[in-house]
Amino acid sequence: MLEKQFDADVLYNRIVHFYMDKKGYTKEKANEIAQSVVQKEAQRRICKNEKCKHYSHDHIRNAETCLVAECDCHKFVK
Repeated sequence: MLEKQFDADVLYNRIVHFYMDKKGYTKEKANEIAQSVVQKEAQRRICKNEKCKHYSHDHIRNAETCLVAECDCHKFVK
């Protein structure tokens, strides 16, 4: 089972609209929050193996072999 690809734009837009529409934040503050959240989520989904650094959706079941052909990663490292 593969994880869905991480779409930073969709997440960013949802966060900005949430904070502007529901919380009443300014556009600038909502953008600042969205940037922070997207950066954290992207880092969370990157393999911490120094030789790999591919996203979790490039790994089979997020814990086995990397799907990138020229990568030696054998396990997704959180």
